[in-house]
Parts: sequence; structure tokens; C-alpha cells
Amino acid sequence: MSELGFVFPNDAHPAWSIMIVLYPYITGLVAGAFVVSALYHVFDQQALKPVARLALVTSLCFCAFATLPLLLHLHHPERCLQVMITPSTTSAIAGFGFIYNTYMLVLIVEVWLVFRPTIVERAKSQSGIVGKLYWLAALGVTEISDRARSVDNWLIRALALIGIPIACVLHGYVGFLFGAVKANPWWSTALMPVIFLISAIVSGIAALLLLYMVACRWRGVTPEADCIRSLSRYLWVFLVGAVTLEGMELLHMAYEAGGEWEI
Repeated sequence: MSELGFVFPNDAHPAWSIMIVLYPYITGLVAGAFVVSALYHVFDQQALKPVARLALVTSLCFCAFATLPLLLHLHHPERCLQVMITPSTTSAIAGFGFIYNTYMLVLIVEVWLVFRPTIVERAKSQSGIVGKLYWLAALGVTEISDRARSVDNWLIRALALIGIPIACVLHGYVGFLFGAVKANPWWSTALMPVIFLISAIVSGIAALLLLYMVACRWRGVTPEADCIRSLSRYLWVFLVGAVTLEGMELLHMAYEAGGEWEI
């Protein structure tokens, strides 16, 4: 049956639409942008300081819409809550739901801590309804002393450290899901989760580099040369890793010379 190419004449419509393609791409941007922020907050890469906050906001924005392509692909998107209400212990989708919500919570808290000094300053400098809104955004915590900043920085570092494995699992899960499709030998490989993860970091760094350049041009400021060089260096390293893994996978399949290679 493999000689038929695993595709039959009655398979006129693909089961997975373009939305299924967008979904792993968006989750890749989420994980990749978060890794850049973690390089600054956890590994103290000072060259990435200009994009550290932008990376967190980018990750949060993409994460908020990561599941939208899946919902648009479903015929009954209102049933998505059933995954969380009545989860199956053997379902990868159910596991992803809990991982996604945990990661979203970590992101929201970390973004709030990073922007808390700015929010507090606006709450004190603004008056009227605007000041009240900033006070609410600060959750009534208006202390920005050195001790408070030290506690905030410790929490930010801790959350970034916790978020790294969660972000890796978030996108590695997508590769795990695709790699578990036994009907497609080109996907069914143990390298798929690793390839997805490295590719996610590549796409996230590339998107962040583009956003940083556009934001600097829009604000009329000159981009930090050290930041651009550092992002480009990390982009090159992870890109080489992604291409190497893809090449290793193709080389293995070519040497194995299975039925799928003839197709």
C-alpha cells in the first residue's frame, strides 16, 4: 500500500487546513520570544536588555491568540472548554490545555512585575480616572523602594526560570503531536519535538529582531548595535542547529531507504 503514496483519489480535501499550519507557527513565536527574554533575566545577557521587555510582551500577545487557529478550524469551537472540564488522562490535547494555561499565568505575572514600576509611576503622576486605572493595574501595590524592586527582580528571575521548561514543553508538545502521526512516516520521528523546538527559537528571534527594528524606526531612535549583533548571533546559532537536525533526519531516512523515501 505504501507504493500508492498514502493518498487515495477519494482524499479530495485535506483533513487539516491552513489553520493547523498557523497554530504551531504561532506557538513557536511564543516560545522563541520567551527564550530571548529569559536570556536576559536568567542568564544576564546585558546586550539583550533593550528587547527584554519587548520579548515578554510579544510572547504574551502571541500566546493570547495561539489557540485561535485551532478554534477556527473546529466546527464547534464552543466545545473547547470540554478539554479542561472533562479531560482525558491519555489525551495530549488535554495535557496541552493545562500547560498552556500554566504558561499564560506565568507570562501575565512576569509581565506585570516587569512593568510594575512604570505602572506605579504613572499612577502617582496621573490624576482623575486615568490615575485610578493605573492604580488598579498596579493592584494597589504602589511601593517601588529598593527593597521592593529587589523582590520584584527576584520574582521575575524565578518566573523566567520556571517558564523556560514550560515554554519548551509548550512547543515541543506540538512536535510530539505531529511525530505521533504514524500514517505519515516523514513526521513520525523522535527528532520531531526537538526540531520543532529549535525552529521555534529561530522564528521567535527573527520575529523579535524585526519588531525591534520596526519599533525603533517608529519611535525615531537608533537601534542598539550590541543588541542587534547579539540577536543575530543567537539567530545564526539556532538556525545552524535547526538545519543540522533536519539534515540528520533526511540522511537517516535516505540511508534507511524505507517505502516513504521512494515517495
